[in-house]
Amino acid sequence: MRHSRANRGMAFEMLIEHCNMMYEIREIAIINKRPTPVKITSVVGNRVNGMLTKPSTVDYDGHYQQRGVAFEAKSVSQGDRFPISNLEKHQFDYLARAHYVGGAVSFIIVEYQAARRTFLLPYPTLERIWRSQSTAIKGSKSIYIADMERDGFEVKPGRGLPLDYLAVVDVIWDIPGGEAGNG
Repeated sequence: MRHSRANRGMAFEMLIEHCNMMYEIREIAIINKRPTPVKITSVVGNRVNGMLTKPSTVDYDGHYQQRGVAFEAKSVSQGDRFPISNLEKHQFDYLARAHYVGGAVSFIIVEYQAARRTFLLPYPTLERIWRSQSTAIKGSKSIYIADMERDGFEVKPGRGLPLDYLAVVDVIWDIPGGEAGNG
């Protein structure tokens, strides 16, 4: 049976949405899921047909400690590697613009389901990996768990949240007054 690519990672996104809701309730941050820009072309009974009007940016954006935040969330169901091709060029480009132009805290979060581990990879590190895989003959086309252990930051539960990624943001970006890790 073939599985749709459309719903992969939905449980992971629901987990992030729960954490974002808790961050907002606790007045720690406002992080929103960005809708995919879709134009509805027809409705037949209970079926809605549509098409993408333009490439989306990233999954999430918002504000934390007076800084912009932009990130993409990805989930890998099997194995110990995240294929870089799962990150679209327009998503990478948006993270770059948010980082360089907007001064935003930009990153990707990757869930490795089989290993039950989640990592945050800051944009500058992602950029180095992206450029090496696109320009070098020997550049890896994937980010393995071992790479994340070396270059990324594992996201753990904290303060009653199943995925306290802002605690990692506090450490990486040395956020003054960062509340995520103070609990």
